[in-house]
Amino acid sequence: MIEKEQALLAQIIDLFAQRFDRNAVLCGGMVLRILGSPRLTNDLDYAFVPFKSKKDIVDDIVNCLKQIPGAEIRHSMNSKCLRIKITVGETSVQVEAKTAMELATTTTTTRLLSPLFKLPPRTIKILAFSIAMANKMAAWNERRLIRDIYDIWFFCRMNVRPDEEALKKRLLKPAYSRLVKKSAYFKGSSTEDFYDMIRNYCASLTDADIEEELSDYLPPGEITGLSDMFRAAFANLR
Repeated sequence: MIEKEQALLAQIIDLFAQRFDRNAVLCGGMVLRILGSPRLTNDLDYAFVPFKSKKDIVDDIVNCLKQIPGAEIRHSMNSKCLRIKITVGETSVQVEAKTAMELATTTTTTRLLSPLFKLPPRTIKILAFSIAMANKMAAWNERRLIRDIYDIWFFCRMNVRPDEEALKKRLLKPAYSRLVKKSAYFKGSSTEDFYDMIRNYCASLTDADIEEELSDYLPPGEITGLSDMFRAAFANLR
């Protein structure tokens, strides 16, 4: 089932690259997967530019996804995003799409991912690394998932630094998950305080904790020693 999910995600990326070219900007965890991260994901996050409203893109996206043989497409819209569920047989994945008039982006290729699913490599737009890292840090603050810590660590290994202004902006107006206790909210006043918070969180993190959350998302053997690697990488956050 996991293999089928990954194949369906790769197919959607391929379709969007052909249909929307540089107007579709890939964001979220799948960006790191394309860059060589082994962590699996079962959804796609996109930003479409330059568009003011999600209503401007919904029909084009749905019609594009209908090209997938046997796909059942369901979508809904809220104030934050257009959410689309794609189901083929017993396999389901999700696409979340937002709009923006402009974004800081960079260009990459799907050459590490596409051949795994017998698809040609495509050139695609992705969110700029520094912005993506800032967003990933803010996401961890808001929901405290170890997979976010893993992705932050992957960015650190790429020698990426978070965009300070983007991070500060997200930290000022966090949208906390209901699973995060108020006592655990970030109460600092600077990015340095936030980095200390991440380091303190990782100080007590164990490989067993990581195994519990990420065993379905990482290949066997990838988890051993990760807790120490996290601490070593985040020691350099300044």
